[in-house]
Parts: sequence; structure tokens; C-alpha cells
Amino acid sequence: MKNRVLFLFLFVLLAACTSNSKADKRKLLVGVWHASALENAEMDSFFINTQKYIDTIGSSGSAEVNKSVYGVTNMDSMRKVLQSQYDSAKSMQMDAVKNTVFDFRVDSTAYLTFNGSVDSSSWSINAGGELIITELHPMEGEAEHVTMEVLGLTEKELKLRFSENGAYSTVTFNH
Repeated sequence: MKNRVLFLFLFVLLAACTSNSKADKRKLLVGVWHASALENAEMDSFFINTQKYIDTIGSSGSAEVNKSVYGVTNMDSMRKVLQSQYDSAKSMQMDAVKNTVFDFRVDSTAYLTFNGSVDSSSWSINAGGELIITELHPMEGEAEHVTMEVLGLTEKELKLRFSENGAYSTVTFNH
């Protein structure tokens, strides 16, 4: 009898600790979430390869070769210009992330802010526990649905994974 009670207690405790039901996710999602990080393997690879290119452009050629290939002989100046453009692009990307806010309301309305532009949508959690965002007022035809996998959800952090044009991104939000 003691073993059954202990087993039942452990089962209930485990179920309570691992509970991540649709209702639990809905309750935790309600509120304002600020994006803090974006992970995208293709974009990260692009930035890494671009930095390598900037660091090495024209380093193996003579002034004459560089003039014929790149149109300039002073590759240090060229690298500075390219680095400035690169830094600006990275900064714009980070600003876009930092200026993304998702505001999930109890009534299933979501206000999504991207760089100051606000769009309203509806939100729901499907049977698989995924977050579904649906535009409220489609311009043409059917409403667009975006499905996001909820990788993590606590009172303070939300991690969403989604696919766009075959590339996967993970966005981390903080409450």
C-alpha cells in the first residue's frame, strides 16, 4: 500500500512539474514580450562569410591586380568602406530584433510591433502546442497563418522557432 501511495504521489508530482498544456501556454503567453535575440543559421553564415571577405579582400594581389579587379589600389580604404557598410547592416538587423514586440491579449488578439509599425492579429495554440498567428484583416483573399513552434516558455522567457522561405529562425523574447 505504501508503495502505491508513493508511486501515485510521484506520478502526480511529475505530471504537475511537466505540465505544459494548451491552457498553461495560453496563460503564460498573455502579456508583452520584447525580442532579445535572433538565431538564423543562414543569416549567421552570411555575416561570418562577409566578414571573412572584408578581412581578406585584395590582400593577395598587387596594386595593379587590385586596380583591375576592384577598381582601386588602396585596399585598406576599400576594407574600411566595406566594414562600415557591414557594421551598419548588422546594426540594422539588431535594431530590428530589439524593436520587435509581441503583445498577446487575453481575448486572443495580438499586437505585433516591428520597428514601430504595429499590426493586429489573432493568436491561438493548436493541439500540437504550436503558436498560430492569423492576420485579422487580410488585404486580399484568405487570411495568412504563421505557425511557430514554442521551444520554450516560462514567465520570463519565450523562445519561438519558425520557417520562412525554407530557412529556420529562432527568436527569444523576454517579459
